[in-house]
Amino acid sequence: MAADDLQSKASDLVKKVLTVGVGAIFLTEESLRGLVSEIKLPKELMGGILESAGKTKNEFLSKLSTEIIDRATEKLDPAALVEEFLSRNDVELNIRMSFKAKKKD
Repeated sequence: MAADDLQSKASDLVKKVLTVGVGAIFLTEESLRGLVSEIKLPKELMGGILESAGKTKNEFLSKLSTEIIDRATEKLDPAALVEEFLSRNDVELNIRMSFKAKKKD
C-alpha cells in the first residue's frame, strides 16, 4: 500500500508540474500562482518558477506571432494584393482641411 500511495503522490505531482508548464503559456499569472501554491514549494522556488513561466510565455508568444507573420508573408504578395484590390475597386479620397488664425491674447 505504501508503494501505491507514493506512486499516486508522484503521479499527482507530475500532473501538476505538467499543468504548470503548459499553463504558463495559457493561464494568467494569478491562476498560475494558484496552481504553483498547491504544490507547496518554498517562496524562492515558487518565485523562480513564476518568473521562468513568464519568460517562457513571452518567448513562446513572440515566436508564435513571428512564425504566423512569416508564413502569411510567404503566401501573400502585398504588391499583387494591392494591385488586385485597385483593379477591382475605384478609390475615392475626400479631404477637407481648414486653417484658422490663432487668437492673440
